Amino acid sequence: MKIHVWNAFASNNSGSYTIVGRFPSEELATRVAAELSAVLEAHERWRGSPESRQEDPEKPSPLRAFTQAHSLTQSEADQADQGELRAWSTGHQVFLHDPWTLTLQDSYEEFLRVRGGKVETRIRHAHGDLVSVFELHGTLPKKTKAATVSAVVEEWYADDGPLVTLAPFDVQPAWREGSKPGEPVLTLGAVFQDLELAPGYTAVETIARRHGLQVTVRVSEDQSPGDPLAWLRPSHPALARKLFDVWILDAGHSLKEVARRLVELRRGRYIDGPTVLKWLPDAVLKRLTRDRAEQAVQFLRKGGANAELRPAE
Repeated sequence: MKIHVWNAFASNNSGSYTIVGRFPSEELATRVAAELSAVLEAHERWRGSPESRQEDPEKPSPLRAFTQAHSLTQSEADQADQGELRAWSTGHQVFLHDPWTLTLQDSYEEFLRVRGGKVETRIRHAHGDLVSVFELHGTLPKKTKAATVSAVVEEWYADDGPLVTLAPFDVQPAWREGSKPGEPVLTLGAVFQDLELAPGYTAVETIARRHGLQVTVRVSEDQSPGDPLAWLRPSHPALARKLFDVWILDAGHSLKEVARRLVELRRGRYIDGPTVLKWLPDAVLKRLTRDRAEQAVQFLRKGGANAELRPAE
């Protein structure tokens, strides 16, 4: 008889935490997000001060003072869970997101309710990508609807647009124009990384509003084995501008340096460099604007790679 014994330790790695609240008016959502942002910024400054080493009950931390003022649940996590937690609003919604934490205290959800909102989404300890689905609503004249939808997409994909500068290269955005009564005028799916969530949401909404459209966001953790936005592909309407793929034909003599540069181009997302590069030639970055593709090619060439751009399929 053989007996096998394993001794292991559970991993308790931090993941991202997201809370979405909905409010009866955009004005209220904006105020609530501003209140949360102010206390989070003050608390972050406090954490870097000498006072944070031993909190004085007579001079509580900004976050503890905030929970006391609104009669919210007090928690020792007041000090522990404040890392990169950020708050912002989009339309009627308020978003709280921390990319690297074990948990968030209950007082945040309580505050959303105290201020007249309701919690509609809670994503605890996520390790997968966050998939954001933007639904654009509004009343557009039938004669100009198609032109307006195309204009919105083109602005999102401008050289300085959010789908070019903030979306990662390995999960391409996708969109679809609504054609049936009750459907959104336009639905956009995108995967913004943790630090790009707030600026990405804000930029997408700003462009939509410029064309008279309101935005609602549904956010979820990607747990699919494949493309989380396959249901929106092929995108419609098609972009008027041409997009390009970046190909590496050969990594040259500096495989590690080319892999490092590729990680940087992919906005820091991990890749197994040796595995990816052994399949060359291959398209390593897809559907970029010409300027972005040319910049990527030059950056890879400086690292020793034989790279070129080709029209995207």
